[in-house]
Amino acid sequence: MIFIAIGFLIWLIATIAFRLIGQFVLDPTNLVVTIGLFFSMPLFLLLMYGVFAWKQVQSSEKFKVALSVALPGMLLDIISILFFPVVFPNMNPDANVLFAGLMLWGYSNILVSGFLPSSEVKYVPQKS
Repeated sequence: MIFIAIGFLIWLIATIAFRLIGQFVLDPTNLVVTIGLFFSMPLFLLLMYGVFAWKQVQSSEKFKVALSVALPGMLLDIISILFFPVVFPNMNPDANVLFAGLMLWGYSNILVSGFLPSSEVKYVPQKS
């Protein structure tokens, strides 16, 4: 349940950020900034590795965790995309396609993190 809450929190923060500054980062006439934003999305891989380490997620559970984090945002962004001009009145309506592509790219990065290998550090108590 904690991972669904983390996913919801990530979605909420990202949605508020796009509501406040989306017109600057998803401008269909300024592709340099938009392409830069797409290149930043693999940071979700680092975020997920942080979640895996923080909650000590076993390799066998990583995909379930990644899915639990991605799913709330995937479902809620359906509404954001369908009602784009209402949810993001500050953004150019033509940015809807860029927004949808960015969401697919971001959520796929989260899901891929569940398949990538990671080093697991196992704690072995020292005998005195």
